[in-house]
Formats: sequence, C-alpha cells, structure tokens
Amino acid sequence: MESVETPVKDGVLYQQHMKFGKKYWRKVWALLYAGGPSGVARLESWDVREGGLGPAGDRSTGPGRRGERRVIRLADCVSVLPVDGESCPRDTGAFLITTTERSHLLAAQHRQSWMGPICQLAFPLRNPQNESQIRMHALEKIKQMRRISSSKEETEGLSPDGS
Repeated sequence: MESVETPVKDGVLYQQHMKFGKKYWRKVWALLYAGGPSGVARLESWDVREGGLGPAGDRSTGPGRRGERRVIRLADCVSVLPVDGESCPRDTGAFLITTTERSHLLAAQHRQSWMGPICQLAFPLRNPQNESQIRMHALEKIKQMRRISSSKEETEGLSPDGS
C-alpha cells in the first residue's frame, strides 16, 4: 500500500518571475513537506487556477492546479531570509530562499509562518548528544594528526621544535 505524505504547511504564496526583463508575481499553491522514508524535505508549488479551491472545496487538494509542479529541495537551501523594501503583492511580505542552484523570491501574507517551518526543515538543529560526540571525534583526529606529524619529524631527524 502506498503511503501518502501529509504536508507540514500548505497555502497560497506568491512567487516572483521575470519575463522579458519585467518582474511579476505569480500566485501559487504551496505544500511544505518534511523529509522521511517516503520523500525529501521540500517546498512544492503549482500555479493557482482562477476559481478558488479544488473539487468540492477540498483543502487537501488545494486550489485547482495548472501547469507543472515546481520543487525546491530544502536540503539544497543555503539561506532563508526576509526581504524588506521589495515591491510585492498587497498585504504580503517577501522572503528569499537561496539554494545551491538559484534563488527564489516568495511572498506570503504572514511570511514568518512560512519562513519558520522552512528553516526548521532546511536547517535542523543538531542533537546536543551528537554535538559532544562530534567534538570528541574531532579532538581524537587532531591528536592522531599530531602523532603522525611528530613521528614523521622524528624519522626525518628533526625534533618537534624544528632544531
């Protein structure tokens, strides 16, 4: 049986596009998914078809979709930042998602309600227990490199102080 992913967040966003050197905002339906066994953490979007919600007003399917699905892999995120001073649709705030491939300028009525979950999925906090294990491993590697370095110097006839 196929497992169905449930989005962490869904709703309307605006995505800035450029056509013939002119910037414009496209209304999109966005679904934010967490990573897991059935998929990677990502932000999917489709252009919103005029006429509101999909069949029978079913919110899970969102507004009628038109065109191809666009996907931003959150593992490729470099930064998620608010953008002030950008001309965006009325009553919205802009934010910029920068990935290793390109930048995506988006706007939302409540941008922080999108930026928070995106940041949590794109940049998960490290477990404090793992953090101490990482530090211990790094210290062991440094000690090992120092031992190798000093043994090389001894075999070449040099003392560790360079004399």
